[in-house]
Amino acid sequence: MLRLLLKLLSFVTGQRLLTPEQAASQQLELNDLRSKQTALESLSSKLRSEMKRQQALAREQLKETQKSHEQMLLAQQSEIDSLKEALGQLNLSVDIETQRQMKENNDLLSQLNWLSGTIAHDFRAPLRAIDAYSFFLADDLGENAPPEASKSLEEIRRNGKRMGVLLDALIEYLRLGVCPLNVQLHDLNETLLQVVNEHFGFSPVPIEIQVQGKWRFDKPMMMKAFKELLDNAVKFSKPVESPKIIVRQSSPSNLEIIDNGVGFSETHDAQKFQLFHRMHGNDEFEGEGIGLATAERIASRHHITLKLNRVGNQTVASLQLPERGSF
Repeated sequence: MLRLLLKLLSFVTGQRLLTPEQAASQQLELNDLRSKQTALESLSSKLRSEMKRQQALAREQLKETQKSHEQMLLAQQSEIDSLKEALGQLNLSVDIETQRQMKENNDLLSQLNWLSGTIAHDFRAPLRAIDAYSFFLADDLGENAPPEASKSLEEIRRNGKRMGVLLDALIEYLRLGVCPLNVQLHDLNETLLQVVNEHFGFSPVPIEIQVQGKWRFDKPMMMKAFKELLDNAVKFSKPVESPKIIVRQSSPSNLEIIDNGVGFSETHDAQKFQLFHRMHGNDEFEGEGIGLATAERIASRHHITLKLNRVGNQTVASLQLPERGSF
């Protein structure tokens, strides 16, 4: 009866009227919705708080990262400044060392020039006098001079000339140790052929060149070293049957001058590059013990290792570049 009355009133008023049960049900749904709304608002508030906390944490982390980067950059800059300072000190030290070496070289050159002048005038004057008075004495004695006296006078003059050669060699040896180097890249084959053509065009011993590639060196000085080594090989190869000299490379950084000459005794091994040391007597071969010492001096100036060894019936003079391959 109540439901019928409510329907009639709803029709008359145009509004939907609920029964108490329906109203109670809707109130429960409304309360549930309000509870859910409250829960959502609480969750939303928590999310906003968490977002703010995360944003604050991110800002702190960003600040820490920026601070760490700034500190790292400052440390790197400090290290760079330290390296710059160290490099500056090193350059200053190098400049000072270079200036010191230049001063020493200039002092050595000055001493060498003084020594050259002294030898040219003071030392040679007695030699010239010995030679001149020996000649005058021989002329005064004429044909009546005893054979022993003539022989003695010839020996005096010969040794005087030899002394002059030794003095020249000493000056040249000293000069090679201090003179400036003009180091450039040069073709080995071309340089050796030039040495052979200029100094060994009429050599009784054939010279075969088997080299290629380029080395860095002062060309006039290395040509002199090659000339001395080849001259040494030719001199000691002439007495043997079918003499031959081969210039070859065992590697791009090692050059060998090989001859099948008479070689040398092991007793001379320690002194073979010593100035004025001779490995054979005057009655066997000419020479003053200058060539090998000169070649070794030039090689040393270029940081090249010169070795001379007897291998079987061959003598091998090897020129070895330093490990970096050039100088």
